[in-house]
Amino acid sequence: MNKFDRVLWRINGTFFLAILLFGIFSFVRELTFHAHAPVPETAIVNDVSASPEKEFLHFGLLSRISGTSLARIPLNSEGSSRKSSFSSGYSESCTRNFLLIDYSDLSSWWLFDGFQQAILKEHDLRAEPDGKDKRIIGTIFEVATVDTNGDQRVSSNDRVSVFFTGADWKKPIEIVSPSDRILSVDQVSNNEGLVTYQRGTAATAVLFSAQSGAKIKEAPLAIKENK
Repeated sequence: MNKFDRVLWRINGTFFLAILLFGIFSFVRELTFHAHAPVPETAIVNDVSASPEKEFLHFGLLSRISGTSLARIPLNSEGSSRKSSFSSGYSESCTRNFLLIDYSDLSSWWLFDGFQQAILKEHDLRAEPDGKDKRIIGTIFEVATVDTNGDQRVSSNDRVSVFFTGADWKKPIEIVSPSDRILSVDQVSNNEGLVTYQRGTAATAVLFSAQSGAKIKEAPLAIKENK
C-alpha cells in the first residue's frame, strides 16, 4: 500500500467514524426529547375534598339543546384504580359539570358552581312529551352533591338530589332534597313532570311544573303492605 492509499484509507475511516458518532448522537437526542416531551394536559384537575387525590377531568362530546341557541359539553371525570387508607378499588367515572355555550353570541357559563358534584343522569323535558325532536323546555338532573357515605368522594354511592333548570340552563333549583334513591323521573304531560324517590322505607311522589320546576303536589306512595 503506497502513501496515497494509506492517506485515503485514513480519510475514509475518519469520515465513517464521524457518520457513526453523528448517528449515535442523533439517536440519544431523540430518546431524550421523547423522555422529556410534555404530556398533554386534561381540561381541569379537580382537588378531591379532604383527600390527597387529584381527579383529572376532560370534556365530552358537544350536543345541541333542541329549540334553543345553546350547546352543552359535559365535563367528565376519569375512572381509575385507587387505593388509600380510607378506601380501595375502582373510582367510577361521572359528569362533574356542564359547560354551556350560546352560539348566538358565544357567551358561556357553567351549569353548577365548582366540580365536586356528581351529575348521574339528566332528563330533558320537551314541549311534547312523546316528541323526541321537539323543543326542550327544561331539564331534570339527578345529582349527588355531598359525600354522605364517608368515602371522601362524591359519587353515585352518596344520597341523590333532583335539580331542575329551564331551557336557558341557568340557575338550577333543587326540587327534591338528598334521598336514598331516585325511583323514577318522567314527563307526564306538556306542562308537568313526576319524580318518585325513596328515603328509608318511605317512598314519595312529587308532581312539578315542567316550565318552572315549582312543586304542584306531593304525596306518599302506598308501598307498605295493607293489613
